[in-house]
Amino acid sequence: MKEKMKTSHKVIIALVALLVAALIGVIVWLSIWVHNESLRADDTRRQMENVYSSALYDSLDSVGEMENNLAKLLVSSSDGESISIAADLQKCASSAAEVVGRLPVDMHEHTGLQKFLNQVGDFAASYIRAVGSGKADNYDGAIEDIYAATVGVREQLSEAAARIGTDGYSVIADVEAGNLNVSGKEMNVEYPSIIYDGPFSDADNRCWKGLENLPEISENDALSIARDKLGVDGRVYGVSEGDEAMYEIVGAASDGCESYVSVTKKGGLIASAFLCAEGRGVESEETESERARNIAIELGYDESLVPVWYVESDGVAVVNLAPEKDGIIYYTDLVKIKLGGGKLLGIEACGYCANHCERTYPPARMTPASAKTCVSKKLTVTSVRLAVIPMNDTEALCYEVAGSYKGLDYFVYVDACDGRQLNIMRVIDSEQGKLVI
Repeated sequence: MKEKMKTSHKVIIALVALLVAALIGVIVWLSIWVHNESLRADDTRRQMENVYSSALYDSLDSVGEMENNLAKLLVSSSDGESISIAADLQKCASSAAEVVGRLPVDMHEHTGLQKFLNQVGDFAASYIRAVGSGKADNYDGAIEDIYAATVGVREQLSEAAARIGTDGYSVIADVEAGNLNVSGKEMNVEYPSIIYDGPFSDADNRCWKGLENLPEISENDALSIARDKLGVDGRVYGVSEGDEAMYEIVGAASDGCESYVSVTKKGGLIASAFLCAEGRGVESEETESERARNIAIELGYDESLVPVWYVESDGVAVVNLAPEKDGIIYYTDLVKIKLGGGKLLGIEACGYCANHCERTYPPARMTPASAKTCVSKKLTVTSVRLAVIPMNDTEALCYEVAGSYKGLDYFVYVDACDGRQLNIMRVIDSEQGKLVI
């Protein structure tokens, strides 16, 4: 009996020893796992710091060049030199607007910075035309205002960039604390409205009705979407809480290129993506517009998307796509696809994510023929079609009447019910931009 008890005690001791060893093993494994996770988190944070720091410096450089060009315009007395300076100004404004998309500001809430930069580009294009027609003197006051506003923006960017690398400063920590808030002055400068990135491409999206009834996804779901649809293997840096919650993902594409993706928490739609200069290869013999449409559909956007605007500069093309249903173009639901060298470089689809849903409109009371009579008789009308356009916090069904006058191209938007003129836009007459019909 005693021998059995001794044996039983030995078995218990052996089991306890095994359990203790197993527990120690689990603790060691957990410690290693936590350490590795901490290292990966630190690496992700360093990647984000590099992205944000680079974007700040690049933005500062472009805005600094804008300021320099505007200062020259203030004293330029030669038409030829003024046109050259304004062309450089337009290029700098465009570069700054593009790189601001990588800044941790104005991502989903329009603080005014990107709109300001687009306005400066618009102004430069309009000024060039004014010089050609001998009306540049009318722009002197506007140049003074825009120069002052640009100085203010440059000072804000300079203050933010100056903190990088000092006393352990972190751009990310500044963002989390809400301190990095670079904004642009809302200008009230009188000059013709010009389409710089397609009709209604800069519309605000304050009410994201397109996501209202969609289920929420997890962080792992968002990572899978970035990996499966864009080839970006990354980590969720955080969840933005702007107009709509989004998972912000940073990581590397299949070619090792650092990339950034925003995925909506509701519905798991790709709201934006920056895939850097190398991009993702797209093997195709299609035109850029066809390629952009097919890429957008592959990414899960509506199959009714059609190209409505195409811009190309320095080998990089931006194609704006909008849904077309029952003969109506929905400019409220834009998807922008950026391509270069046969590769996908970027996506901007906040308009689509915010607004794309089922709508019903009463039949238009106006006809295409009657809509033509509601625009200036000076216009030579080339096309008329139904369209839904953003109108402040709502939208309107109208006729888009495209036409030209003295070599200038226009879009006039006429209410489909009562014929009121709702908006008028002029197209930049440039080899870099054209409407895709």
